[in-house]
Amino acid sequence: MSPSRRSMAVTAGVLAATTLVVTAGGVSGATAPRPADAKGASTSAPVLPARFTQQKVQWTACGADVTPKAVPGAECGWVKVPVDYAAPNGETVKLRVSRVQAKDHGHRLGSLLFNPGGPGAGGAADVADGNWQAGEQARARYDLVGFDPRGTAGSGQIKCPDGVAQGPENPPRTEAEATKAFADGARRARACQRASGAVLAHMDSVSVARDMDVLRTALGDAKLNYTGFSYGTFIGQQYLKLFPGKVGRMVLDGVVNPAADMRQVARLDVKTSDDAVRRYAHDLVARGDRRLGSTTEEILRTLTTFAEKLDRKPLRAAGGEEFTNAALSTYLGMAVTGEVSWKRLTPALVAALHGDVTALDRLDAGAAGESGGGKPTPQEQRTEENESVSMSGVLCLDSPSAPKSPKEMLDTADAFAEQSPLFGRSYAWQMIDCATWPIAPTGAAEPVKASGAPPVLLVSYTDDQLTPLANARAVHRQLDHSSLLVRKGQGHGAYASERPSTCTDRAVDRYLVGGQLPDKTVTCPA
Repeated sequence: MSPSRRSMAVTAGVLAATTLVVTAGGVSGATAPRPADAKGASTSAPVLPARFTQQKVQWTACGADVTPKAVPGAECGWVKVPVDYAAPNGETVKLRVSRVQAKDHGHRLGSLLFNPGGPGAGGAADVADGNWQAGEQARARYDLVGFDPRGTAGSGQIKCPDGVAQGPENPPRTEAEATKAFADGARRARACQRASGAVLAHMDSVSVARDMDVLRTALGDAKLNYTGFSYGTFIGQQYLKLFPGKVGRMVLDGVVNPAADMRQVARLDVKTSDDAVRRYAHDLVARGDRRLGSTTEEILRTLTTFAEKLDRKPLRAAGGEEFTNAALSTYLGMAVTGEVSWKRLTPALVAALHGDVTALDRLDAGAAGESGGGKPTPQEQRTEENESVSMSGVLCLDSPSAPKSPKEMLDTADAFAEQSPLFGRSYAWQMIDCATWPIAPTGAAEPVKASGAPPVLLVSYTDDQLTPLANARAVHRQLDHSSLLVRKGQGHGAYASERPSTCTDRAVDRYLVGGQLPDKTVTCPA
């Protein structure tokens, strides 16, 4: 038995949403970024023609292609950018943008650009349908602006007819199996390259950061005010590096550490997931639930021993499919990321330990309903597929350290499995898309110092499974001027979230509206 593709993406997301990249290199074909000039613009690429820098957005009502449920007053439009900033007179791509104007228009502070993360997620729909609205004070004083980054959603989607390489349901153990997986990944990647055209080679985050500066001028703003979540924090850091003199107020929430390479991030993801399983085991003991063991360590041994047994001899589902260690890793990952509750997983694990995996099969079937989804619409399915391929398009340019051969991947997976029998091997093989990508990466893992930029606000939960608090603390040390706001509890994206925190939202809004930063590090209660 193997989990659905949708559920497999959840486990991949633990890696991908934090392997969110690790780089800050240049645009393909461009020189390396140099310090900004006196006006705050990077000098590493040719000056843009006026047709880009002097364009204005022509706002109209948002259509159903953006969202079928736009909030009152939502507007949409387009902004044109060059595909290759090193050759701005070449091909162009149109970026879809959306706007909801400031409620207190008489005291409007400008635009607040929003990115929801990914990479691969578009932000235009989130603003147009009110899915993201900022805090109350910021919403009153700013025009909220969402955009779909190049190659994603409405902005010149890249295309991969056969999809991209995914971590195999049963990670290879022999060089022959690994060679076959690499050949399949390379075939899929070449199909992406043929179908997508020039933009595939320019999906890197530095190009997206340059796009944001074009958006800034098209919106008529002297400075860029920005709120980025998850991968969006990485884009924000690239903007800080390229255009320190053009930064207004910037909030980076659920922080990605640009100094960590892909393997370092993957190892941190493994540790984060192991730590979450340990907390789960501790909670079972605290509640008197002894079904998986009497102590935290006994429960961990039970799960680890089960994983090792599945490596030697997978179980069989009613339909004859194999249930492997990789499948177990996926189900544990679903709980780590909140896709299913630990409460529902426990009886399914107990049954699986006794040889019956049908309960886990039913758990997978119910995951969509638990996460509030249900069967996706055709448009949602297309969006999900585009996010998957766009994620690879970005990560594989930004991230320089994926294994490059079948043997190197096998050795990496063995090392990861030694670190974590539960998650290591599966998480290592999530790097196969970048291991087989046809375009060389342009990035490098390095901290962003952003000398000359104004102070920025970093935000994180204490327990963030996708972008751990350790990331925010590292970036807080790296940036010359920053404050760190920590919200106690578990989650991903602490500001203006579905579970509001008055302390968090007020502190962020005080900064966005009045420029008032909290102390160097401040904590909001759960």
